[in-house]
Parts: sequence; C-alpha cells; structure tokens
Amino acid sequence: MSLLELADIVIHMGKKHCEILRTIERASYRFRYVPLQYIARKMSIKPKVLERMIDWLVKNKLLKKKQEDYIGYALTYKGADALAIKEISNLGIITQVGPKIGMGKDGDIWVAYLNNKPRIIKLYRISPERFKHIRLHRYYILPKRKLSWLDISKILARNEFRALSILYKQGVNVPRPIVRNRHVIIMDYVPGRELIKTHLEDPIWVFERIVEELVKALKAGIVHADLSEFNILVTEEGEPYIIDWPQFVTSNHPEALSLLERDILQISKYFSRKYKISIKDLIEIINKELEKRNVELQITLQ
Repeated sequence: MSLLELADIVIHMGKKHCEILRTIERASYRFRYVPLQYIARKMSIKPKVLERMIDWLVKNKLLKKKQEDYIGYALTYKGADALAIKEISNLGIITQVGPKIGMGKDGDIWVAYLNNKPRIIKLYRISPERFKHIRLHRYYILPKRKLSWLDISKILARNEFRALSILYKQGVNVPRPIVRNRHVIIMDYVPGRELIKTHLEDPIWVFERIVEELVKALKAGIVHADLSEFNILVTEEGEPYIIDWPQFVTSNHPEALSLLERDILQISKYFSRKYKISIKDLIEIINKELEKRNVELQITLQ
C-alpha cells in the first residue's frame, strides 16, 4: 500500500474508528488478540454495534480478526500507521506523495508534501527476522522487558528522533526533525543522494567533511554506531548529511569510541575502494581531525 492510499483511509476514519484502534493498542500488552467483549466494555458500546464499525477497519486491513475460541482483534502495522498519521495530520494535510525513496532494514521512507512543503516520512517496520537481529545485536538500546514488534518500532523511532533533535541543535548536518508519533517520524527533506549512488568530484574534501560531522556529533554526545555509505546523503554542492540514527549510543557509553572507530573505518574503506585513495592517507586525515578536536582516539590500520 502506498502512503497516499493510507492517507485516503485516514481521511475517512471517524472518531469511533480511532477510539477502537487506540483501545486495542492499549490492550495489546494484555492480549495477543483483544476480545470483542473487552473492547465493547471499555468503549461502552454494544458488541453488535461495535462489530459493524470494526468490520470497516478489518476490511481496510487496519485490524486482523481471530475467531477461534473467541472473537478478538489485533492491530496491524497498517493500523498503527493510520493512528500515527491521523494524530500527525494536525501539522498539515498530505497533499501529494512522492516516491518511496528508501526501504531500509528498519522501515519505509517516503517523500510527502504536507501543505505543499516537501517532507520525509519514515515509518519504522520491524520484520520477524529483523526483530530477532535487533534483540541479539542491538541489546544496548532495548529495555529488558518483553517487547512486541510495535514496541521495538516505537523505541527505534524515539531513539532516532532524540538523536536528530540533539544533533540538529548542535549544528551537525542531519535532517531537521519535526515530529514523532509512535513509530513514525516526520523530518525535513534533504535534497541529496546516497553516498553509494554518488560519484564525487572531490572525494577527499567530502571525506574530510564526513569526519568533521562525526566528530561534531561525538562532541554533542552522540555516536552513530552503524555508519555506512548507505546512510550518508550528499547534496549537489558536496555537503554530507548523516541519516539513520536509531541505534546511536551516547558518548559516555563504554563502547562509544570503539563504535566511532568502526564507523570511521567503514567509511574509510569505502572511499579507498571506490576512489583508489590510500587508506593510510585517509587515516591520517582522520587522526588530524581527532587531534584538532581533542578527542582521545587514535585510528590505526586494521
């Protein structure tokens, strides 16, 4: 389903539809499928009347239905999307939807026009495989309690919004965050292309700028922790913007400097491979910037 189709469904959602979705969302911590009788009791509506309203939500795939043992309903990703977009809509109506510009490991990224202004809408979507990966490899960003797919999606969106808010205020080249609701973030559109898709006229200058931004982020208290050529945007002027921050760690994290070193080496290897630049020369550039900024880290060739 496209974002425009979702926006059309949101327009036709009434207050009771939203109340049903919120009731099921809140009860999902108690039930895998929330019983119809429970929803009716919470909303003070007769079950048969409620079921007719729920049928519209099921038809539009905002809810899924269970009929074995008892009649119950569970929120789908589309239902969570609809709730978030509905509550965000007070910022402006989605008047136009551009292309889906990203389908990353953690979610979908769209260009959309809110009141005719271009924005990025990022909807976090955690697949079962990705769910297991995050639990295993990103343990440091998750609480220890049992979490659902939507819980993790919300945590990642909250983490990224927090990182962007801190970094943008400190002058780091990141998209300006506008609002977050549940697992959805809206941010400014950056007119750039992914580094992997760009041929640079002056790769050394861009590399130096990327290192500067990473060190500025460190000074602001943030380390990306998953940097690659896929999450750096480069404008026509060659200015780099760093995106995708849900897995960030703070600079006082015990692994912060080792994660920063990994990020920097990952980008160094990419520049060396694509532009045939000596990795030793790139590491020298890095260490000069680290020394200039009084960062107690010395990068060595691995």
